[in-house]
Amino acid sequence: MRSRLQILAGALLLAGASPAAGHGDEVHSSQSPLAMWQLSPEILLSLAVIALIYWRGSRHGLEGNRWRIAAFFGGIAALFVALISPVERLADHIFAVHQVEHMLLRTVGPMLIFLARPQAAIVRGLPANVSRFFAGNGWLRSLVHFLRNPAIALSAFLFASYFWMVPYWHDMAILNEPVHYLWHASLLATGLVFFSVIFDRRPPPHGPGLGVRLGMFVIAAIGNIVLGAFLTLKSVPLYHAYLVLGHMWDVPMLTDEQTGGIIMWIPGTMMFAIAALFIIHGWSREEDRASGRRARSGQEALAQKRGANGTLAFGLLGFALLMLAIAFSVVALIDRLPG
Repeated sequence: MRSRLQILAGALLLAGASPAAGHGDEVHSSQSPLAMWQLSPEILLSLAVIALIYWRGSRHGLEGNRWRIAAFFGGIAALFVALISPVERLADHIFAVHQVEHMLLRTVGPMLIFLARPQAAIVRGLPANVSRFFAGNGWLRSLVHFLRNPAIALSAFLFASYFWMVPYWHDMAILNEPVHYLWHASLLATGLVFFSVIFDRRPPPHGPGLGVRLGMFVIAAIGNIVLGAFLTLKSVPLYHAYLVLGHMWDVPMLTDEQTGGIIMWIPGTMMFAIAALFIIHGWSREEDRASGRRARSGQEALAQKRGANGTLAFGLLGFALLMLAIAFSVVALIDRLPG
């Protein structure tokens, strides 16, 4: 159990790790920590351009919502850590670190970006001709509308996670750089689409209702728990590409994979719980504002109250199920850990 706790702490804190080289390179223990940074010009440029566009568009209209600006740049920082910092290179040699990287890329970064509700600021930040180009593309709007269907967004989010954990595809992505980039792109894209639906606060039929959004979270969290539990409780190692590139931290491969499963199982699932709290909080504020408007206009209809109460009951039920799933997962994990 001690080795599992040590690698868990190391994966989450990235402390005391030996430097590693990039995809397909050998590990050199004498490398400087500065050599571990994955300074990819195309990724740095993309993150910088997106940040500048948002900053340009957020200078007007968000003066009273500084937390939204902080959330957006927190999401950009999470992507930076996942793709540029030493996490990226260490992930090719430590399975547990790879799960930290994917949690940042698939969950933390997209969640913070769309918690900021950045759409309006990005539109304002784009040059006028670029905004008109995107607005005038009917096929692009149709594609985005299709991908943001709650069932499609949820299915793609889960499929991307499970597909890349199949040992054949996982090992191929570790050893093949173009496939590795495709892996990251699919996790990021499906994460962005998923959280754009989750934090869409428009009322139906323009946006998903509270029950639909919380239901998406419950299903995604349970999918995360099942995969994390499988990786944690299995008895044989499944992934061999880390040995090919040079496994690090002097721990058995099985322990490394089980630790990665714990990271996916507990911290990864807690990200969903945090996001669900944000959804319920945002919904509550919207309901308070709507009630105030109805009270001022003298049009508080009984049907509206019943509909709101029904949505609240469904949402709280889904959230309670999510909490129960997490609690049972932690209890089962503690029971199975040796010593």
